[in-house]
Amino acid sequence: MNQRKEWEEYQIEVSEVLAEFGFATEVEEAIEGARGRHEVDVTARIRYAGVDQLWIVECKRWKRPVPKERVLAFASIIDDVGADRGLIFAEGGFQAGAVRASRNSSITLTNLTDFISNSANELSSIKVSGLTRRIAELENRFHSIWDLDAAERTRVNSRYIGPESFGLKQPIAVMACLSMLKNSLEAASFNRWPVPYRPLDQAEDYSNGLIDVKNWDGLLFVAEKTLETCDRIYNHMTGDGNSDIHWQDLQPTELTDLLTAIRNMPSG
Repeated sequence: MNQRKEWEEYQIEVSEVLAEFGFATEVEEAIEGARGRHEVDVTARIRYAGVDQLWIVECKRWKRPVPKERVLAFASIIDDVGADRGLIFAEGGFQAGAVRASRNSSITLTNLTDFISNSANELSSIKVSGLTRRIAELENRFHSIWDLDAAERTRVNSRYIGPESFGLKQPIAVMACLSMLKNSLEAASFNRWPVPYRPLDQAEDYSNGLIDVKNWDGLLFVAEKTLETCDRIYNHMTGDGNSDIHWQDLQPTELTDLLTAIRNMPSG
């Protein structure tokens, strides 16, 4: 029986750790990209918030630090196969240039111990990626209303029941909320806490103000419930059901109750 080599054992160990996070993993998978085929050490796939995600992983069981050139080459593979994120696991560390090359990118430089220790942040990044994509899809759907012919656009806009902005019966407030939510998720990804959250009803009553969100649990909760509300508003606009409702009837009760509790808290 052939004994596995040390680097093969490392790939399997990384794959098993990712599987514990709920990923479907495969070791040494060949993936077709736009510019060619790539042999990937580990692939990890997961579905969150209705969105499929692909992470690709390089495993470096080296005694020396990984250089910048390896990170740059990996970045090109991520781009070519359209992966949502890339991880390089290396027990020998990373050169300073490699760390700089990974900044503000979709690449995480780590090792097994650190990855497991930072599990909460890693799980949050999965959710952020899915939510960010949902925001982009919703923004595109609302923008697409302007591509309708005049009669259909008038019909759809007449069914808008969301919060008004400056007296306009158009989804401007919804779009502003989605834009801020996207920015807040990005800021949280760079650990810039607290981040602002703009409730939909702020467009109707500016005295409510922005809410500072101080942790991932709170941000992911309000983001998920807000997107659910915006999605329902859009579906109401483009549907033909009962229009005699208020947009807050479409907002999940859990979010409404949370906002009420926050606003009823004594100041100071």
